[in-house]
Amino acid sequence: MQLKDELRKLMELQKVDWQIYNFNRQKETEIPETSEKIKIEFEQSKKEFSAADAKFKELHVKKKNKEMDLAAKEEGIKKAQTHLYQLKTNKEYSSKLSEIVSLKADSSLFEEDILRVMDEIEAADKKLKEEKDKLAADEKKFKDETDKLDARAKDIDAQVRQLEDKKATLVRDVNKRILDYYEKLLKSRNGIAMAAVSNENCGACHMKVNAQQINEVKMYVDLVFCESCARILYIPEDIQ
Repeated sequence: MQLKDELRKLMELQKVDWQIYNFNRQKETEIPETSEKIKIEFEQSKKEFSAADAKFKELHVKKKNKEMDLAAKEEGIKKAQTHLYQLKTNKEYSSKLSEIVSLKADSSLFEEDILRVMDEIEAADKKLKEEKDKLAADEKKFKDETDKLDARAKDIDAQVRQLEDKKATLVRDVNKRILDYYEKLLKSRNGIAMAAVSNENCGACHMKVNAQQINEVKMYVDLVFCESCARILYIPEDIQ
């Protein structure tokens, strides 16, 4: 077994596996995170619309209650005015007049309240329409972006299948013992099982590789592993 040849095979395999790793990371992490983000944004838009709708309805109820209160005061004024001409003493007449004045003052306050509420309803109606338009736009955006993410996930699946087919062809020619080491590292080292030695440093973890290890790598008798990250070390210019 020529170790250099095996390392060349591993390098080709590593290129494919790195692509597979990145595609899977996109599908399993990046796409779900993006999906959750746009979902949260859309849910927030729905909440804002619901809040505007609730406020609009609340103001209408408030206006109705104020109108009922006003109607009750006006009915009280009518009754008081009817009784006014049935009174016989000046004291009773004066007292009833005071009552009517008080009722009219209350009526005026209710009328002012109703006008204020009507202004609030007008503003709330405008806000509700704005939120409705915004919700419609956000719903379309949410659907479009969700469709894009679904399409991206399907595209990733197709590309990963092609890469896995390519990998299945490549691994047939790799020494089983070396392949076993490689596959274990691939799973435990975030998709990177090999590391080039560059300027006496490990190309993956960037830690110093001592001179003895570098000599062992150059001998290509057996696999040499980085003492820091445990990845398979190689010198690019030696095996390219």
